[in-house]
Amino acid sequence: MKTSSVPASFGRPNNADAPSWYAYFFGLTTGGDLIIALQQNKQDTLELIRSIPASASTFRYAPDKWTIQQVFIHLCDEERYYAYKAFCYSRQSDVNLEIPMGAKYTSDFNAGNRNMQDIAEEFESVRAATISLFRTMTTEMLDFKTFPGKEVYTARSLGWFTVGHNLHHCKVVREKYLL
Repeated sequence: MKTSSVPASFGRPNNADAPSWYAYFFGLTTGGDLIIALQQNKQDTLELIRSIPASASTFRYAPDKWTIQQVFIHLCDEERYYAYKAFCYSRQSDVNLEIPMGAKYTSDFNAGNRNMQDIAEEFESVRAATISLFRTMTTEMLDFKTFPGKEVYTARSLGWFTVGHNLHHCKVVREKYLL
């Protein structure tokens, strides 16, 4: 793997470097620097989590929807996955990293034993690790994408997707849960 000591350019993602459905999530993001976007999104998300009263944390806006707690646990779980996938791509490690999105994966959050403060602390830790990971990447690491026969991703596209995915779910919380 060719590496460089040149500082990375943390600019916007290229839509061609990700599955087509990522474009929606990229469109939710603003700015031109991934690290700044991750940091700002961290602060905004923590403010939202901390604003939710304990009495509202188990609310569902429909019977088949997650609770507010489950939404934020989902964000932590998914961010770990996206960061690990970005790590593997940045190291040119070809591993099968598709999540089997079955009912068990999306329903067993152990939310009954959690509170919003605990979830805020987890999110803060996960995001700090994500930011630390991306800060170590060179431009070559951010933009590696050559695994023949596989859907195209780059660490850069996964980083921006992390922000957009988070923005999407926070918007849903504000619009459907916190009426």
